[in-house]
Amino acid sequence: MFLRKLWMALVMVVFASSLAYADLDAYLKELDIHARADFGDFRAQVEAHFGVPAPDLDLVFKGVFDPADAVICLWLGQQSRQPYDVVMREYRANKGKGWGVVAQRLGIKPGSAQFKALKAGDLGWSPRAHGGGSAPGGGKGDGHGGPGGSSGKGHGKNK
Repeated sequence: MFLRKLWMALVMVVFASSLAYADLDAYLKELDIHARADFGDFRAQVEAHFGVPAPDLDLVFKGVFDPADAVICLWLGQQSRQPYDVVMREYRANKGKGWGVVAQRLGIKPGSAQFKALKAGDLGWSPRAHGGGSAPGGGKGDGHGGPGGSSGKGHGKNK
């Protein structure tokens, strides 16, 4: 009986951890889809959201494999309060080990709110489907929320 309960607990832990990775993977795929559809608009939205100067943003985009990786690097820089060159160094050295390792190397603790948000793919930002301006109040927006075009809710979750 004890072994059966232990086995079920182990299965649940493995299943739950695989769901967290699936959420991050889905988020990364969503970012890459938007970037490939209109990279100029995607880049403008990233620049506006993260407030990164254009030359620094160019270095980040050139230093990553996928546009989604640039977004994660920028988010990790904000969350860890590390300069982007430090984040990029950790990305290059540890990307093959997973985003959790990169986050830990930048000082984000496992179990922290930032770490859980990363693993869940819930970074508080998603690109709009169509541009219409990257600054608040610019363009048509996406039909959600106020002048900034965002209701503050993403991925269909109530926050």
